[in-house]
Amino acid sequence: MKLTCKKERKIPPKGITLIALVITIIVLLILAGVSIATLTGDNGILTKAQTAKTETEKASEEEQIQLAALNAAMNTKKYDYKVEDGTVPIPAGFAPTQIEGENTVENGFVIVDSKGNEFVWIPVTLGDNYVRNPDYVTYGSIENWFADTKYLPDDLRAKVTVDKTEEIIEKETVINAGGFYISRYEAGKGDNSTLISKKDATVWGNIQQEECKKEAKKFINNNDVKSGLITGIQWDMVMNFINNKKDGNGNTFNVKTKNASRHTGSLAKSGQNPADKVCNIYDLEGNYNEFIAEKNNYLTDYSYVIRGGYCQSKFGVLASYRQENNGIGGGGTSFRFVLYVI
Repeated sequence: MKLTCKKERKIPPKGITLIALVITIIVLLILAGVSIATLTGDNGILTKAQTAKTETEKASEEEQIQLAALNAAMNTKKYDYKVEDGTVPIPAGFAPTQIEGENTVENGFVIVDSKGNEFVWIPVTLGDNYVRNPDYVTYGSIENWFADTKYLPDDLRAKVTVDKTEEIIEKETVINAGGFYISRYEAGKGDNSTLISKKDATVWGNIQQEECKKEAKKFINNNDVKSGLITGIQWDMVMNFINNKKDGNGNTFNVKTKNASRHTGSLAKSGQNPADKVCNIYDLEGNYNEFIAEKNNYLTDYSYVIRGGYCQSKFGVLASYRQENNGIGGGGTSFRFVLYVI
């Protein structure tokens, strides 16, 4: 019998080679890099999606403000508007914005006039609380500060007597109304040098305090509502109201603590910094200094008063701070005005 030998068949190795593995990893890394670049970066999908969301929200708010302005134009009578945490007076010629987050007293209730100017309600229910707050840092002592003259709307000033000063009339008017409205933004300069309170407005700077009083009183004066330059006590009422509330970034806004994020480093148009937004009011600390209707007798040549801070953090001060001024102000000084509901 003839024996034959079978050749042993070679079986190819299972799996992949090291070279194939390296190539696969390289390809995966390239694909991952392309995917990440597509998702992130200035032109990435995520960035574009966030930008689109922001623009959509902005357009929606602008639409709501325009709608409120139309409603304001049709509102011919003052009425009480009920919200979940209180009642707010709506003067003729104004209407609520109906924007989420702007329809409660606690968070800052917003109204709009027929031209789109925005204001926030500051509730004041007890007369005993309507006084200057000595806890807020001042230059000199609290006794050195007093109400200015000729700052009230003319119809209210007509009520001044020997026994009733402008400050007393101011207090009575505010308490009777249950509060007052403050301009949501620093004073803006609109077409034909008209006073406005709107986002993205050019702030009215380089104005003297005496002119601030005149311009504030010119804004509106009818049977339901009258305007004037914000006073020292009213500024303190605002500080009391907003203190320890959340800012536009969700952080606590302490009016007695300077926060660098509220100071952008340069003067800007109104309402640009969410870190300096609280209870729907913008730029109380970190944009322009603001004249108020208050004076002091601590320094004769610098008897005028400005409040709030300044855009540069190294020069910026607290939202609640009182500073002395010669009344001239300068390019970095503006003002804010209020509405008295009658």
